[in-house]
Amino acid sequence: MNDYPSFKTDPVITIISALTILILCFMVLLPLSEALGRHIPFFSIPGSVNWVQHLVLWLGLFGGILATLQGQHLAISTAKVFRKNRFFRITGNLSNVWTVIFLLFLTLASAILVKYQISSPEKLGGWLPVWVALAVMPVTFLIMALATIKTGWENRRHRLYILIITVLLSLVMIYIPNHFLLFLTTPFLLLILVFAFLGMPLYAVLGGISFILFLSAEIPVAALPSEAYRIMTQPVLPSIPLFALSGTILAAGGAPQRLIRLITAWTCWIRGGTAIASVIGCALFTAITGASGVTILALGGLLLPLLIASKFEERFSIGLLTSSGSVGLLLPPSLPVILYGIYGHVAINQLFMAALFPGILLIILLSLMSLYMSKVTQKERKKFDWREASRVLRAAAGDLMIPVIIIVGLFGGILTLIETAAMTVLWAILLECVFHRQLSVRKGLPKAMVEGAVLMGALLMVLGLASGLVSYIIDAQIPFRLTDWVVKVIHSRIIFLLTLNLMLLLVGAFMDIFSAIVIVVPIIVPIGLAFHIDPVHLGVIFLANLELGYLTPPIGINLFLSSLRFKRPLIEIWRTVVPFLIVFIVWVLLITYVPFLSIGFTGLFCR
Repeated sequence: MNDYPSFKTDPVITIISALTILILCFMVLLPLSEALGRHIPFFSIPGSVNWVQHLVLWLGLFGGILATLQGQHLAISTAKVFRKNRFFRITGNLSNVWTVIFLLFLTLASAILVKYQISSPEKLGGWLPVWVALAVMPVTFLIMALATIKTGWENRRHRLYILIITVLLSLVMIYIPNHFLLFLTTPFLLLILVFAFLGMPLYAVLGGISFILFLSAEIPVAALPSEAYRIMTQPVLPSIPLFALSGTILAAGGAPQRLIRLITAWTCWIRGGTAIASVIGCALFTAITGASGVTILALGGLLLPLLIASKFEERFSIGLLTSSGSVGLLLPPSLPVILYGIYGHVAINQLFMAALFPGILLIILLSLMSLYMSKVTQKERKKFDWREASRVLRAAAGDLMIPVIIIVGLFGGILTLIETAAMTVLWAILLECVFHRQLSVRKGLPKAMVEGAVLMGALLMVLGLASGLVSYIIDAQIPFRLTDWVVKVIHSRIIFLLTLNLMLLLVGAFMDIFSAIVIVVPIIVPIGLAFHIDPVHLGVIFLANLELGYLTPPIGINLFLSSLRFKRPLIEIWRTVVPFLIVFIVWVLLITYVPFLSIGFTGLFCR
């Protein structure tokens, strides 16, 4: 693998990092000023909501550059396992060539979009023309193309050759006759799918498919960056990077370790307390960060020795940690829940409330399984130590305020979703930099913010460039045609739900949850309405099935990450998760066929 430029030495990374930190600071301060402005007029900043929406666009673009330079873009996980193979290295270079061609197309298309926008009277904050905000797009896409060449090829001469080749191929594709392009559409799409399994970034996969379809349908090339701009400036979208930033800061400051010590101290007297603490700790960490893979990588090495020291079998311990990686995806402030609310057109507070009990139910089921295994291993229980329990409770008191801020702020109607997210970031900074002093303001905090920007850049690039494919799918009326076909073929609601479970299981095994939401949700929502399934209930079913898909052999994403983290053969990881897979399947079926478990409580709290 290539050695990517370091944060300290590469001037491009230093400049882009400084810009992303500045963007994140404004993204936190502007919503808080808006919240204060409702009570103190002079605190309000004109157009702050619109500013924050465009800051998300810039964050996604600058974060995309950092993700490119550091090789952190989202990709199908199976490719990572085979990267050391010579064949996959060669084909990986071919996928890099396509990525560069796609980015050059985006540069041209976004430049055309900026040209169209110059005549628009729309302004940010009443003074900055929107085209100036959009002008960042072609610049950043061009930098990403050059960065892809820089990280993909070490030899400078090779880099120059690749740049010349990609520019020539781009020009050929631009001026290719339309009838010839129609003939090549299917081969191009198949080639992109092959590159996807060879490790090509998902944003280039989804965006590339969109571009090919747009060109074959004679849709203007500026439509793709236009769709990306539209989705990345959605009113609710800023909450996603803000919640993710709070999770990154808390993780860097040691919040996971404090929570694990807290839960362990308060559950040590219970048989199987260490395993139960591991499940709850992983669930909370996943809820905060919104990424199951991060939980396995960050907490796996910490928790596995604790479980083995508590006399749990290694096979059970690895299976438990692999399974627990995705447990918290239904708990607030989970990013997938927010994203589903955006694409499924569901009230996010209702979806959070509906997903809460199913998420807790899964924790209970895994805890009961841990309790049973502790009896099998004849683990001795420890005595409860009030002094230790009180000490760790005081240490983790600030971390426990995060859910309180979310519940009081969001569900209490005091703050909007974005303001609640900004408040959690502010609290995380105060907690780690002032109270615990685990992060220095000069070094630790900026590093955590840049790490968060890289993760968000990778995610926002996928969301933005996948929106073109979603737009094409909707314009082609594919959801409505598919709905008509499904209604004609399947007449039973029960059979449809079972079919939906199987389909989403495959989606969850092949795709990351964010890409799956963007692509699949617009397709299944009309079908669910045709079968009179509550949209909120459908959202919980969707997210629960994707949790199960993460764990499903042979290619569930968590299986690969667990294999890498615990340095075990993949087939061994498959064996460890089989008992937990059964628990997940029972859980998904309960959620699917007993709607009261999700939507039964929303009417009591969300009116």
